[in-house]
Amino acid sequence: MLTPDAHRLTEGSIVKGLFRFALPALAGNFLTSFYGAADVFIISYFAKPQTISSTATGAQAVFTLMAFAIGLAIGGSILIGQYFGAKKNKDVIETISTFLTLLVGMGLFCSLTMLCLAAPITSWMHTPPEAWQGAFHYILICGGGIIFTFLYEGISAILRGLGDSKNPLKFIAIACCVNILLDLLFIGGFHWGATGAAAATVISQSLSVGIAIAYLRRKKFVFDFSPKSFKFHKEKAKMILKLAIPSAIQGIVIFMSFTIMTVAVNKLGVISSAVLGISNRIDGFLIMPAMAFGGAISVMTAQNMGAKLYARAKNGFYTGFLLSLIFAVPSFLLMFLSPASLMRLATSDPQIVAAGADFMLAYSPDCLLLAFVFCMNGFFNGCGRTGFTMGNNILSSGGFRIPLIFIAKDLFEVGLAMPLSTIPQVLIAAGYFYSGRWKKALIGKPNSHHSE
Repeated sequence: MLTPDAHRLTEGSIVKGLFRFALPALAGNFLTSFYGAADVFIISYFAKPQTISSTATGAQAVFTLMAFAIGLAIGGSILIGQYFGAKKNKDVIETISTFLTLLVGMGLFCSLTMLCLAAPITSWMHTPPEAWQGAFHYILICGGGIIFTFLYEGISAILRGLGDSKNPLKFIAIACCVNILLDLLFIGGFHWGATGAAAATVISQSLSVGIAIAYLRRKKFVFDFSPKSFKFHKEKAKMILKLAIPSAIQGIVIFMSFTIMTVAVNKLGVISSAVLGISNRIDGFLIMPAMAFGGAISVMTAQNMGAKLYARAKNGFYTGFLLSLIFAVPSFLLMFLSPASLMRLATSDPQIVAAGADFMLAYSPDCLLLAFVFCMNGFFNGCGRTGFTMGNNILSSGGFRIPLIFIAKDLFEVGLAMPLSTIPQVLIAAGYFYSGRWKKALIGKPNSHHSE
């Protein structure tokens, strides 16, 4: 069988289908953010400043590989979703087998590469001398264990493509709880610093992957993770990579753009730097519903595109966008009408509160615009148009946001650069949507003769 929790989003209520998928995804996003915040708090509380620097530097180096793994996961999820919607279960099984074979091969290659290049990468990062040893150990351990990130993202992507977002939530919850407990033990108890943070991350991810595999084997999943299950189908691999590579490039470019933005804002002074750090945390929580509905739209669109139900796919986008606005409008109003109160959730420093209020006031319209962007990106990704999504996001980041930030004279102008750079992205996406070019088939005609 595919999975007991597989759910076809090609039939039934669109609203119920989107909520059924989006709510566990939203809970997973909150857990991930909490997990990250807890990491920072534990390291900051128990460790020395050089440990914080070591961990931050090491995490930044490992992120590129994580972005690549997430890009591969998006490609696999889209293709699996389209075949599942078309009821082509033979193709679903071949895609899963090829996808996991690709992930294991690439994951092992990346792990070995990081083990061999940990020292040079630490030096290339211009790591401060007092943080060098810790950053090296972090890159060595997390980089060497990146195979577990590839597997976790891959298993979660397969389940999401089949309409199951509940089990990925369970797996991330396990990883989150174990990681926090091990952080407290390794950093607070054993005083292992960055080495402890890295070990906690790898152990928690490997345990989560092990539990996920055990669960799927117990449920008689079509892929049993034995050596004979790893099969490579060339055409499926080409399609996965065609979808995945633009997503991976997009993730890396967006990460780089935010790094450049941090550099530009740091030049405005320490208050501006603090405001950006706090605002990014607050904004991250406020846009989570839009991200969750964007993911739900992606899976619903993939399944309906596979079934050639174009009108239902389009209605899924409209419905998901309206649901996303239900959460986005209050966030916008709160940020627009009372930005200082949001800043006071994180700091009592009057200078940071005042500067942060200016930044958030200017930034606030982006809450509404991003609701459209995440939902539209989810729709195009579900259609298999990851290349268009990549190009539009890169144009927004590199063509508008970064230049506007570099010419900004204060935090209000930096905040204003965000919605101003999103507007062209929205207009281009809307034009592409109404052109109908997204209807071009990614897979063959639906086959109703295959059974589950």
